[in-house]
Amino acid sequence: MALSHTEQDMLESEEICSHFDFDITKELARRIGTKRIVFSGMGSSLIFPGKQAKHRALLYNLANRVEVYFSSDLLQYTDFADTFLFLCSNSGNTKEVILLLEHARDRGAMCVGITAVPDSPLAKQCDEVIILSGGFEKGVAATKSVIEQALICDSLVFHLAKNQGHQIDFRELQKALADTGNKIFSHINLALEENLIDTFAQAPQYFLVGLDTGIAEEIALKASELIRKPSFFYPDTQILHGPAEAMKGGLIIIFEPSRFAPYLPNFHELSKKTSSTLFGIDQSSPIPGINIVINPMFPNYCLLAAGWGLLRNIGNSLAIDFDHPEKITKISIPYTKD
Repeated sequence: MALSHTEQDMLESEEICSHFDFDITKELARRIGTKRIVFSGMGSSLIFPGKQAKHRALLYNLANRVEVYFSSDLLQYTDFADTFLFLCSNSGNTKEVILLLEHARDRGAMCVGITAVPDSPLAKQCDEVIILSGGFEKGVAATKSVIEQALICDSLVFHLAKNQGHQIDFRELQKALADTGNKIFSHINLALEENLIDTFAQAPQYFLVGLDTGIAEEIALKASELIRKPSFFYPDTQILHGPAEAMKGGLIIIFEPSRFAPYLPNFHELSKKTSSTLFGIDQSSPIPGINIVINPMFPNYCLLAAGWGLLRNIGNSLAIDFDHPEKITKISIPYTKD
């Protein structure tokens, strides 16, 4: 069976990893120094790329303030002095992103665009622009562009960390990223047992639980986009603090159990109360689920790809046409100049 454009885009993430150039943000990092950094965008262009970069910045305890906001949220603020604003939009024509660009540029922001379209409004109006090497995706749901945008944001953090005294070996990072690409390809091609796929296909909805690194949140969005299942993200252990009252029987809770080891008894209790199924995506899951192999430098990329592989299995079992959704479009809200 021929692959959909969406599946092809997913699998091309391996090539994105193998050809990625970490130097793409080297000069930017030098100019930024210790100034404030804000990653902004909408949907998949921001969720994993921005939150993954913020997560890594916290791991290195950078001197910079590193923040992540949806573009529509930032329109309420008026002071962008000494701020490098990274505007992420695959199309370069997302309404909220362009409105924020116009708003923040006039209020002191240095605007850096990350887009796949060189002649887009974003690319033309930003102070600086980084063009995605993977080009504009054919699938409606963003996949390989998510990986490349995340790597661009991550590479900036690596350079900032090196400039601030951390030991960063970019040759070793390049090797680790090539290995990560191989693992991403493998995870997207996961072959799951039919009874497991049937359980997911019959479930009325999914709850994705994870740290605020963008992985679970992005998988929840992809589940809605690709397999048309109502899917919701709960950060950290928030799902244990109230949602049970409204949870219907038969739903599936997907999470990385090793991250929540102290709370596993509480998750089991939640599962029992709500007649829901717990499902793990982990290196060695203590509950039923998928066991995956990660690269220690880029574990979140591997976990995200495993989520895509799971959704791909479910969608194909339901004979879903990934490339032709009925209610969503590639650019959810395109910018039009008045």
